[in-house]
Amino acid sequence: MDELVRIDTGHLVNPGGRGALQLSSTIEATFQKLQEDLHQKRTPITLSFLDKEAIAEIKSTALRLREKYENILILGIGGSALGTKAILEFIKGPYHQLEAHKPRIFVLDNIDPAPAAQLERLLDFRKTALVYTSKSGSTPETAANFIYFYKKFKEAGGDDRDITIICDDKDNGINRIARELACSLFHFPPDLQGRYSVLSPVGFLPAELAGIDCQGLLEGAAAVQRTITTAPPEENPLMVLGGYLYEYACRGRTTHVLFNYSNCLVEFGLWFMQLWAESLGKKENLAGEEVRVGATPLSCIGATDQHSLLQLFKGGPADKVYGFVKIDQPTDDLKITGAFPDEVEYAYFDGHTMQEQLHIEQLATEVSLVNDGNPCYRITLREPCAPALGALFYFYEALTIFVANLYGVNPYDQPGVEEGKHQAYALLGRENFLSRKEEYQKKVEKYHEKSRAFKII
Repeated sequence: MDELVRIDTGHLVNPGGRGALQLSSTIEATFQKLQEDLHQKRTPITLSFLDKEAIAEIKSTALRLREKYENILILGIGGSALGTKAILEFIKGPYHQLEAHKPRIFVLDNIDPAPAAQLERLLDFRKTALVYTSKSGSTPETAANFIYFYKKFKEAGGDDRDITIICDDKDNGINRIARELACSLFHFPPDLQGRYSVLSPVGFLPAELAGIDCQGLLEGAAAVQRTITTAPPEENPLMVLGGYLYEYACRGRTTHVLFNYSNCLVEFGLWFMQLWAESLGKKENLAGEEVRVGATPLSCIGATDQHSLLQLFKGGPADKVYGFVKIDQPTDDLKITGAFPDEVEYAYFDGHTMQEQLHIEQLATEVSLVNDGNPCYRITLREPCAPALGALFYFYEALTIFVANLYGVNPYDQPGVEEGKHQAYALLGRENFLSRKEEYQKKVEKYHEKSRAFKII
């Protein structure tokens, strides 16, 4: 395999040889408009390609912290954490924190006291730096974690200058705090929502802290941008994949399953789920009409989920489209040598490698689904490197925006998420939301009135 990333859509276009859908001229026109917008850098995701000066500052900050600290605690949630976790796992492996290299990097992405308390026990805050990522600077879960661990950091004698804050560039509390602390400060690119921010300081700084060259992520993304903005529609992977995903969704296949065949892609799958769900699941279109559109994302891990979810995929409703992501050449492969040669259930493994078995199981699963008439596509990454992951990130971001354009919805807003935040602000007593506290409190009381609980034990 010469290509770093390869996309096969043959069994999406014509699954099981049962006839192909035809893409409409409207789909092609929508794609060509997006092509032009990407080429002219009129979409927020193209603004994430940072200049050399910004990259140099990220690298300098990361190097200083790497040399001084044994641990880095990154605080974020959603788009401010998922991309970071995907980078660390894909390049460094699922158990990277147990490796001997320093610093060890930990990501806390919930307000759950259980992991927070465990981190407090595990980390020596005299040797731990903090990175606080929040676009608005007021995301309640991340803000609460920052307040708590900032106090631990200070109690251990921490230097405010070794805190790093990543946020938007507005006149708000988080920027005022950053100025007060005189700490390192990086800003989100303008108009870039959190779920699209991995190819920015949000993902680049953690990558550099882990010793991963963020320029590699950027180069992979830039290569994808060149391909999708120059290839003609009929030969363009973004046009073909996005167009067919949209057409299948309109015909009832409204679940997009991403079957990732590597444990190094678990966090990438979770990143994809947020991107797809939050960008496409919309009550209203751009004209303000109620449409309630979207496709449900479901990330699976092969071969693990062959032993559970595959039964639903094979025997359940035909309402899904399947994407497979695999790594052709892993960093390590392990050969299985002979043992128990007289036992038929064990003897056949002799001489095979683990990656060879994983490839065979992926192929068998895909063929089985295609033979049942299920549309499938496959993305093959040559190896687990930064350019391959950067390419994968950017391709799915552009794919999401294209499908949103076909639906006629805004891929960058999240009104359903914001409503929940506002209720939490009011109920927790945030001053500028107190006017709505009584309204939300009544809704909570009404909810409890309708509750009916059964005692189990």
